[in-house]
Amino acid sequence: MIREAAVMGLLSLVAAVPVVAQKKPTNITYNVTINADNAAYTGTMDLAVVAGKVTGNMHITKPGEITGQAVGTAKAGKMNLDFPYHMVQRNCDGRIAMTIDVPPKPGPAKGTADITGCDGGKLKGTVEMMPKAAAKADPRKTS
Repeated sequence: MIREAAVMGLLSLVAAVPVVAQKKPTNITYNVTINADNAAYTGTMDLAVVAGKVTGNMHITKPGEITGQAVGTAKAGKMNLDFPYHMVQRNCDGRIAMTIDVPPKPGPAKGTADITGCDGGKLKGTVEMMPKAAAKADPRKTS
């Protein structure tokens, strides 16, 4: 019984080491504008960067809803994303690749986009991202 408890304790310690050794992700929510085909597509991107790997969600809300699971890399001031997207109202899928120049600290970022539309057509565009400001407390409200 004591030996089993010691083994279980050791196993739980070994299992915990990789979790502790991982770097904490940098999560940032951006307001994003993608300009393509003479239109501005606006919404948000929630991105996390861990050891140069980028993951997150894209949610365009105007002029229509577009969703996607962002994946890519970040290194030396460049973020490269390449992922499929879904146009909700049209119920069709495409792909977007973005190359974005990102500052060392969260701030405005700009880049380019190569888009494959639902019909397979190719579009070039630009990307502008701005970290979404944290909501400020209303000074008129008290706890």
